[in-house]
Amino acid sequence: MISEIGFVFLTLTLVISSFSFAQLIYSHVNSRFFVLDHLKITNLIFFFTLSSFISLTYSFLISDFSLNVVAQNSNSQLPTIYKFTGVWGNHEGSILLWLLVMTFFGFLFSKNSSATEEFKNNVLKIQNSLCFLVVSFIIFTSNPFEKSFPYPIEGSDLNPLLQDPGLAIHPPFLYLGYVGFSIIYSISVAALSDGVKNYFIKILKPWVFISWIFLTCGIGLGSWWAYYELGWGGFWFWDPVENASLLPWLTASALLHTIVVADKKKIFINWTIILSILTFILSLLGTFLVRSGVLVSVHAFANDPTRGVYILLLLASISFFGIFKYVNKNIQLRRADITLISREGMISLNNIFMLSLTFTILVGTIYPLFASVLFNSKISVGAPFFNSILMPVMFPFIAGMIIGPYTKWGKDDLIVLLNRIKVLILCFFIISLLVWYLNYKTPILSIIFIALGCWIIFSSLFEVFQFINKKLRVPKKIFAQITAHIGIGLLIIGATGSSILKQEKIQFQEVGQSLKIKNFDVEFLGVKKIEGPNYISQMGVFSIKKQGEQIKILRPEKRFYNAGKQVTTEAAIHSSIFGDLYIAIGDVHEDKTKWTTRIWFNPFTIWIWIGVFLLASGGSLSFLNSLSRK
Repeated sequence: MISEIGFVFLTLTLVISSFSFAQLIYSHVNSRFFVLDHLKITNLIFFFTLSSFISLTYSFLISDFSLNVVAQNSNSQLPTIYKFTGVWGNHEGSILLWLLVMTFFGFLFSKNSSATEEFKNNVLKIQNSLCFLVVSFIIFTSNPFEKSFPYPIEGSDLNPLLQDPGLAIHPPFLYLGYVGFSIIYSISVAALSDGVKNYFIKILKPWVFISWIFLTCGIGLGSWWAYYELGWGGFWFWDPVENASLLPWLTASALLHTIVVADKKKIFINWTIILSILTFILSLLGTFLVRSGVLVSVHAFANDPTRGVYILLLLASISFFGIFKYVNKNIQLRRADITLISREGMISLNNIFMLSLTFTILVGTIYPLFASVLFNSKISVGAPFFNSILMPVMFPFIAGMIIGPYTKWGKDDLIVLLNRIKVLILCFFIISLLVWYLNYKTPILSIIFIALGCWIIFSSLFEVFQFINKKLRVPKKIFAQITAHIGIGLLIIGATGSSILKQEKIQFQEVGQSLKIKNFDVEFLGVKKIEGPNYISQMGVFSIKKQGEQIKILRPEKRFYNAGKQVTTEAAIHSSIFGDLYIAIGDVHEDKTKWTTRIWFNPFTIWIWIGVFLLASGGSLSFLNSLSRK
């Protein structure tokens, strides 16, 4: 009965949101066609979608196997937390979560007191129309309340890779970022409909920050999950689905900087609108790649061409509408001559590099698909390609991050600028020598990138020191910028260490045998069998010693899940500020006395997660500052 009620609520969302969609379409033919209160529609569709989502969640918790989605992604042995996360651990449930987040952002915007009622109504008309398109996709191609009869007595199983606490928080954060760009799209297109006014920047700014923060956290959590769950010893694999989340993050980061200039100098308004529309388009493109079945990935959900065609049409129509509005309604705004040696110039330069990187990653991600369809050839684009295009872009990008905060708005002089930061340049030289001295035996590329990361961190701290030296209080926006930039520096150091400097050993290891990696002695103590709530595990036991003293016991596992008959590898990790000791266990040798063991030492990995935390913290401080300024 609960599932039927959930479907009724979902149908009501479709019906009510269709009024906004109808008015949006017909308003281009007859602007006086009819008048609707889109605020009430927004509140209703949020309530109906929330009720539908609660109904689906309840069906998972009580193991209602009459629903196909529950029978295929859950079973009675599944722990309660994974029954809950199983709601979005599949295509149908996750797209319903997408709709819930989209209606939630519309609901939040309806409470916005800084926008006029007319502008708010126009924004919500577009947002509700987007909801209509998504709920149509759900009901006609991805209905989570679809039933079978007779239904199975016992369900299948949730993908074992998704049976992890990280999956309880990763998808919601990622969706709050992805779908948050829908309200940014709606605000920007509504601004075009009204004839762009500068005031819309202040309305848009907090939503840009909050969506970027959630997407940053979502990507960071996903990277962390992949690192410890997949047992591959790395944090980023340039998987096509990983790239799909990185693309809108890059354009959103460019938008983040552009909107600061637009707010302060009343320029870059056009760029702000373009980036707002482009970011949401890339979010939809990521949805298409994940859910159409065109990509094979551990992250991908669906393998149904019908759904792919629908999402492609959805992507095309939303893209066309946004671009049509921009081309048709774009007006000439204030122009400014921007010199390279200025704060605006540095931000523009970095935006160009971010967009170039976005385009290159996009081509590298989708070109194999076109090659497969058009030329019937299989092409693999992997980490070597992406790393090779990332490295050249990083140098000017980091230079802009370092120099940008010390340049003046409007116009600056290069000689005066260099004189202003001469102490900083001298410190950079000393830092570079120190990094080289400590790492001279490592690849030159690692020395360069660690030095660049240290430059970013030191230049940010030097900016704080200048305020302290002048006995001035550090402004909130500067403190937020410094926090985020330090996060970037730490992330660069962590990524460099765990990719270029990592050490790896793969071997058959006998019980009692000890191996040395870095300054650790890893002794294999054997394997014991344990039973989990819905799996049987072969757990390896490793004694970790440093300078002859035991510091930790690590227990990597190889799990066999009963219901789905699937095997997964659970890595064991010992983290420190200098690096991670990472162990995964494989198969037993034919003689039954040896086991395949994989042992990595990943330098500075923990700084990646600290860097992501500081990035999100800097964004959060900027968000709070934008609210207080409103």
